[in-house]
Amino acid sequence: MLTHAPHQAKRPPSPTTVRGQPPDLGEVLAAAQKLPNLVCLDLGPSRSLVTWGDGPTVKPGPRWISQARSLLRANADGGLVGWLGYESGRWHECMDPPASERPLPDLYLRRVEGRLVRDRDTDKWHIHGTRRFRREAELLLQSAKTATSVEHPGVPVAVPPQEGVRYRTSVDRALASIARGDVYQVCLAWEVRDIPVANPLSTWLELRRANPAWRGAYLQHGQQAIICNSPETYLDVERTPQGLKVRSVPIKGTARLSEGEAGRRALLHSPKEIAELTMIVDLVRNDFGRVAAPGTIRWQPRRLRPCGDLLHAEQEVTAKLRPGCDAFDAVAASFPPGSVTGAPKVAAMRLIHRLESGPRGIYTGAIGWFGDDGSARLNVAIRTATVINGRARFHVGAGIVADSNPEAEWRETLAKGSALARALAPATSA
Repeated sequence: MLTHAPHQAKRPPSPTTVRGQPPDLGEVLAAAQKLPNLVCLDLGPSRSLVTWGDGPTVKPGPRWISQARSLLRANADGGLVGWLGYESGRWHECMDPPASERPLPDLYLRRVEGRLVRDRDTDKWHIHGTRRFRREAELLLQSAKTATSVEHPGVPVAVPPQEGVRYRTSVDRALASIARGDVYQVCLAWEVRDIPVANPLSTWLELRRANPAWRGAYLQHGQQAIICNSPETYLDVERTPQGLKVRSVPIKGTARLSEGEAGRRALLHSPKEIAELTMIVDLVRNDFGRVAAPGTIRWQPRRLRPCGDLLHAEQEVTAKLRPGCDAFDAVAASFPPGSVTGAPKVAAMRLIHRLESGPRGIYTGAIGWFGDDGSARLNVAIRTATVINGRARFHVGAGIVADSNPEAEWRETLAKGSALARALAPATSA
């Protein structure tokens, strides 16, 4: 664990606020595509963070946390951005090693020296960071032009019938494990592959416009891109006068908004969906117990929240980190997120390893930011596609409990993947 040194008198410079008629997010990102290692993170309903840079990276492996800490700078205003893939959980939990290679590294975190933050409520940009980063940011905002739309290839994302057969069979096997008492709940996923994508950034911007999510992300590195439309908060860590506070908002339960009031009532009162979220909240509370100050873990009532064309049930859990613990300790205590594994977590991950056809990669890991000030903003990497050399792939999944119906769970995965599939290739049959 890391013991925090007392804050020195020096503080990062105050952010520069860009007034007048600032460009919108799409214009800024279109102009920033020429910058190295572009990243955009949506931070809840009101803010977006844009950053870039060619700073040092963290080497994947069991010692990644000590390396990451060494790259943070006291009294600076930058941080680390990137992802933790699902299989990186093996460095912190009893997880079976992945059976095959992943398309991208299990962990990628790069040092950046600042960030542009857009406040959507006030329509203003705020620049944080070093003098060099601020100069680059100011030039970027001055040069930003309207993003040019790029036509999608129009190739449908067709789901082969055998995928449904395989998934329903996996659900049946999971139900047998639940009946034996091996697990109480498990999240099972399947993967769609080899979708042509003409322009990943335009695809993400269109997805974000048509199906907005609070914790989306876009990352671009060479010929690789990540398109994420996640609605789920894995960890937010922020500094308060009382110390570091950690927050997680697991999601369990989905209905289509097109189902109207009947769908809302069914989701609100479903014993299955209530039990599913309750189990995951208990798991999150248990994970937080490893790093929380005694008596500080709190949770809010279950609530429903729309996300694009879907309605989700979620529940917030918070805690104060005990002295000597930081955001990395919170990750080590709780990764992979419980909402995308199941309960008990270790048994659920072993079952996932047996039943899914291959590694998950970035899917159900986390994408986000570790700040020099001790803060962290990490999503759960669901509704997420990886694009390499113009070809995309993505997973979708559902939580399985004792009274799950294999056909209903299959349909839920299609509902969760439909918005991403439409954005990747509009003429879709998914």
